[in-house]
Amino acid sequence: MSELQPPRDQPPAVEAPDNKSPDGPSDEAFQPQLWSKLILLLVLVGYGIALVVANSSKVKISFLFTSINVSKIWLILLCLVLGLVSGVLLSQMYRHRKTKRAQLERKAKQADKS
Repeated sequence: MSELQPPRDQPPAVEAPDNKSPDGPSDEAFQPQLWSKLILLLVLVGYGIALVVANSSKVKISFLFTSINVSKIWLILLCLVLGLVSGVLLSQMYRHRKTKRAQLERKAKQADKS
């Protein structure tokens, strides 16, 4: 047996990797992007709570034949939802109208060429 070979009854020594290398990031590194997102989320939640508390008083909404009393926050949320839905529907109608017009123009050009 030569002097360079390790004895067969002992496995070769393997060094454990060092997790705290100075070159790479460690597991305990400060993550500013994570903390900024967390702070932004907390601010938004706080703003939402303040919005609900500030607009908890009742208002009277009069319709044509009846009227109801609701909290201002429900009125605000209803207007938000109606605005979002109408915006999406209007954009879809515009897109459909635009593609329909383009199809009609293509058919007209093909009819002119014939």
